[in-house]
Amino acid sequence: EVSSGYVQPTDMQFPPGESEEFFVLEKQGRILWGKVGKKEIKEILKIKVKTESEEGLLGLAFHPEFRKNGKIYLNYVWQEGKKDISRIAEWTATSPKDLKNTKLESERILMEVEQPYENHNAGQILFGQDKMLYISWGDGGWMNDPARNGQNPKTFLGSMLRIDVDSPPDSGKAYKVPEDNPFYADKCCKPETYAFGFRNPWRFSFDLKGRPIVADVGQDLWEEIDIVEKGKNYGWNSREGFHCFEPKENCKTENLSDPIYEYGREDGQSITGGYIYTGKDISALTGKYIFADFMSGRIWALSVSDNASERVNSV
Repeated sequence: EVSSGYVQPTDMQFPPGESEEFFVLEKQGRILWGKVGKKEIKEILKIKVKTESEEGLLGLAFHPEFRKNGKIYLNYVWQEGKKDISRIAEWTATSPKDLKNTKLESERILMEVEQPYENHNAGQILFGQDKMLYISWGDGGWMNDPARNGQNPKTFLGSMLRIDVDSPPDSGKAYKVPEDNPFYADKCCKPETYAFGFRNPWRFSFDLKGRPIVADVGQDLWEEIDIVEKGKNYGWNSREGFHCFEPKENCKTENLSDPIYEYGREDGQSITGGYIYTGKDISALTGKYIFADFMSGRIWALSVSDNASERVNSV
């Protein structure tokens, strides 16, 4: 245990280059400072969020140059009238070199997405090695993806997005769409789209090559892990894992990308993503993807390569 005292924590992030101090998010809207091995925690900010079902304060990303510019990005759900809105917002830390005593101010809204239901909000936001901000959205919720958002890249829902928060923004936007995004000039899709075909990509991280590894929560039978490549379609709701979902047989498979791994209900019911372990203290795990299941509590180590993967350990 490195810290305790949190209520429904949803995310934990360290500033770039930092290994001791961190921020923890709580579903109800609090951001808390903590330090490895210390019992003390401190509230940095509390914002008003909607917390029904899977909603709330869901994701935080420190800017790669946080110590210089103090920029922090949040993903949270709030209510406007009768609409549930997911918001990506930029905040500025008053003292980025003094994390415990900093304050967050000057909220700047980058993106808002209306959520048709109270689940499948996903919520992860992370900067890649390319210093672009990656955003994962679920299909919008309920079950069976009734609006087929997973297979509709004209919506942000069911997709991973990639945006530039540092360059001068495009007209009508609070950010710039990178010109090397796969659908930048293609009217088939939102230009922010990096990949699509996801159900509820609740958590993702990056491998050593800078590729997002997504843990996509399944519905009826299969949980899956995807290595995400630009422009690819990962199948939901035509498929769940490697298997047909709609229809149950002879579903569309053309131009769909396979997951690198799946597991069924005998192992768990809700995958939570993890990280490639780069430490040396546990040599048997070095280079492996460590992930868990929320319902069963199992933790696995997965060998990951370009062409194949193998589950090697259940702890």
